[in-house]
Amino acid sequence: MPVAHINILQGHSKETLKNVIRDVSQVMIDVLAAPKDRLEVWVTEIDPDLWGIEGQPASEVLKVKPRGQVEMPYVEMVLMEGRSAEQHHQVIAGVTNVLAQHLGTEKNRIRVHIANCKPDNWGIGGVAAAILRKAEIEARAKAAS
Repeated sequence: MPVAHINILQGHSKETLKNVIRDVSQVMIDVLAAPKDRLEVWVTEIDPDLWGIEGQPASEVLKVKPRGQVEMPYVEMVLMEGRSAEQHHQVIAGVTNVLAQHLGTEKNRIRVHIANCKPDNWGIGGVAAAILRKAEIEARAKAAS
């Protein structure tokens, strides 16, 4: 934890996607002070025939519009609750900048959703994070107040 799941249209190079993973991870490390060994970032590529944009399959829209104006990357992040609104805003901006830079997508097309998770609702090796990471969670809550 934290995790980021990035959904994009198929067609970007593997090297581009690796750079997205590296740079999104770095944003999470820098903004959230997340330990590198606990980060998970993955990319799911969606077939343009199976992604609807403007009421049509993206494959059809891509025939008449540039990819950067069509693709709408969607990022679902799960963060342990206790991080500040400022951190949320910074990570949204940072992830958006990374995707715009590497994918060539217009920033206003990029969506980032942060889902806060209660420590009792996140399991690590069969143990709730509230138990396993109690001291860390308490320190984060104290720093946020």
